[in-house]
Parts: sequence; C-alpha cells; structure tokens
Amino acid sequence: MSSPTSTTRRPSRRLLVVVGAVVVVLVAVALFLSTRGGDGQDDAAAPATTVPGDPVGSEPAPTNPPTPAPTGPTADATDLPPTAPAVGLSDEAAVGDGVTGRLVSIEAVQGDGEGVGNVDGPSILVTVELVNGTDAPVSFDAVAAEAYTGAALTPATLLDDPQASPLRGTVDPGGSVTGSYVFYVPETDRGDVTIQVGYQAGAPYLVWRGSVS
Repeated sequence: MSSPTSTTRRPSRRLLVVVGAVVVVLVAVALFLSTRGGDGQDDAAAPATTVPGDPVGSEPAPTNPPTPAPTGPTADATDLPPTAPAVGLSDEAAVGDGVTGRLVSIEAVQGDGEGVGNVDGPSILVTVELVNGTDAPVSFDAVAAEAYTGAALTPATLLDDPQASPLRGTVDPGGSVTGSYVFYVPETDRGDVTIQVGYQAGAPYLVWRGSVS
C-alpha cells in the first residue's frame, strides 16, 4: 500500500500584503508621535516673550500728602493758650496783637437748652464784639467762649439756645464782628462772673470779670 503524502499549506499572497501594510502604518504612527513630542518639548523650553514697559499688574507707589505746617498765634498747637489780665465787664480787653474785644451787653434770660447735656433755667445772654486791629484779615470762625462763677471759677454751662448767635466770619483790617452766647448761671451765682473769649486756637483769651445784676 502506498502511504499518504502530507502537504504543507503556504500563506496566501494577499495575507502577506495586508500584514506588510499594517506594519508600515504602525511605523509611520510611531514616527509621527515621536516628532510631536519633540516639538512640544521645544515649545516648552522656548523663553517667554516679554514686552518692554511696566510689568503687568504693577501700581504706582502711594504718595502721602505733606503735613501742613501749624498755623495760629502759637508754634505748638498742644500748648495751652495764655490768658490776658481780666478787665471790668464794661472795659475793652486786648490780646496784644491788635485784636480787641468788648462786652456789648449781658442780659438775664430764661435759658432754653436744646440737645444732650443742655438744661433750661435762669441764664445770661452775653453779646461780644471783636475788632480786627491787625493789618491782615482775621477769621473768627473758631471763637471759643466760656463763663465761670465765683472765686473758684466754677464752669457755667454753655447752652445750645436759639437766642445764641456765635461769632462767625472773616473780618478785614479795621472791621468788627458781633456774636452772642447763652450760659446757665442761676441768680445766686451772678455776683462774681468771669467771661473768657479766645478768638483763635492758641491765641490769648480776652477776660472780663465782675458782678452781673
């Protein structure tokens, strides 16, 4: 008997062509990816472009305004103002720099204080005239008026009363201004009354003292 002859099947030509095409595509993809990776690294390593001028987000350094120099009759605003010698209630008082003052009148009134810390009751209405005897305009917008009673100089309450009309305004040389103030002073305390008026911060106080009838 003749023995069967074994045969080996060879791969077809079409299969070989397909496999070859796949290999070519894979190689091409690998080369493309490696090329892109290199480009990305080059881009990352490239220096950033700068624009001349101020950096973004910078702001100019803040500048503080100059401290104004102190003004007024005294060099140190913290110093207590001096007090001129007291004169009679009907006399003229002088500061010493050309500004003078007088009490035009002192009237007994019924005080009608308004606001916190004010009271109603027997009071005196003091009218003051200040004269600018200097050679320049003087502002009287910061006048301070005070009243005291007795030898101990007990402060009298300055009332926010509708009858009051505080000194205000700037006065030219030779001019004058008049204002009035209401102080709570019971009749029993009017035998010794002191009135003080400071026409400007740091300026000496004009002082009047006497009995108010």
